[in-house]
Amino acid sequence: MQEQLLHYVWRTGRFDQQRLATTTGQSVQVLKRGVYHGHAGPDFSGAHIRVGDTVWHGHVEMHIYASEWYRHRHHLDPAYDGTILHVVWEEDQAVFRQDGTRLPCVELRKRVDHRLLTRYERLIHDGNGIPCKYALHQVSDIIRKSMLDRVLVERLDRKADAVLATLGQQKEDWEETVWQYLATGFGIPSNQEPLAQVARSLPFRFLKKYAHDPLSVEALLFGQAGMLEGEFVEEYPLKLQREYRFLRRKHELPDPPSLRWNFLRLRPVSFPTLRLARLASVAVRQENLLANILVASTPQYWVHSLDAGIHPYWTRHYRFGVQAPASIKHLGDASSRSLVINVMAPLLFAYGRHRQESRYQEKALQFLEQIPAEQNRILDKWKPLPMPLKSGYDGQALLELQHLYCTPRRCLECAIGCQLIADIRRQEPTRVEDILANSLVPEWLAMMPKPEGPPPAIRSGNALRSLPAC
Repeated sequence: MQEQLLHYVWRTGRFDQQRLATTTGQSVQVLKRGVYHGHAGPDFSGAHIRVGDTVWHGHVEMHIYASEWYRHRHHLDPAYDGTILHVVWEEDQAVFRQDGTRLPCVELRKRVDHRLLTRYERLIHDGNGIPCKYALHQVSDIIRKSMLDRVLVERLDRKADAVLATLGQQKEDWEETVWQYLATGFGIPSNQEPLAQVARSLPFRFLKKYAHDPLSVEALLFGQAGMLEGEFVEEYPLKLQREYRFLRRKHELPDPPSLRWNFLRLRPVSFPTLRLARLASVAVRQENLLANILVASTPQYWVHSLDAGIHPYWTRHYRFGVQAPASIKHLGDASSRSLVINVMAPLLFAYGRHRQESRYQEKALQFLEQIPAEQNRILDKWKPLPMPLKSGYDGQALLELQHLYCTPRRCLECAIGCQLIADIRRQEPTRVEDILANSLVPEWLAMMPKPEGPPPAIRSGNALRSLPAC
């Protein structure tokens, strides 16, 4: 038995409530089970419980064993003073309030269907990283798709939190925020942090002062990246070196940060030298980074704007001083997808939330649907399973599902896991509405206004307003 299963049993009411009583024999009637909280403090708040002839309003705390009340030192925590009911699997010890009165306790071990326990144990121990792997085909299509819709919005909302935190640090300067995210995006898969440090050391508005002189912008970026410290023979890196030394003295720039650039296991077109060259091109050519994202009609249009020409030196080089066969360096398909997923979509979603304009959030979801799913070892596990995996929308949703629900075995907070566990009797199928209601959702999503009439399909382009009401 695990405490999260007790939480599930309580919040869904999946226990025998006939002649419900405390362990001392007082009758109990659950009028309102309360609202579950996954953070510190009592498990459920706002509960209404009739104990004997008295209706109590307050908290419900749950444990496997009643003695955990003392082991967790709740008796010393004022946050638990408002607890009106102790729900446990087994009462191994009586619990008393600070005023000496006994805390009413309900024991559930004889009130839960053993088949539910069996299903839960089987579920969390199956699947090799995907608990429902062997039972996923039993879950209705609408439950699976609704869960993916939910976790994708959770993922974008979590990324939006990070974007808005950066925006706050930049004193509400969206251009600087986009600049830093773009630099980080160019660093994927293994040079995100070094490129982010370079971008932080050279604000976008500072670089725009030299937009008329591409060599100066390139010199500043390569210099702050620590790539102009050696001895060069070729004309282009020598010019960069001289220009950087001059600009560094002129602006009293700090010493370049000590950065560890990764060239290993990367395709040459992903080398940090080429990414810095492309970042310099963006700083020179683009006047308004945010506007380019907001007005883009397709994700491809925006990516194309980033794929502008870089200095001709890089036609025959991937690194300074090392010649290579001539080739035009373009952003590859994988890099383009990565920029849409990790830069464009989160920024659009965050901007829409910040401005309270849902059209930008919906646009982020639409753009993710318009690009192919990324390829990685995590998504490879999902390919044989009955889950959609065609677009970036699907891929991002499955990554979030894996990271936040499957790997930590949070099956009881997942609509898919809830259906598999709850549907004990085949002749009593669980209603879709009940599954969606009983799987935990973020508080902000649960408080969204419920649309009148039947909800439109999630993939209709009206995504935010068509999420299942929870």
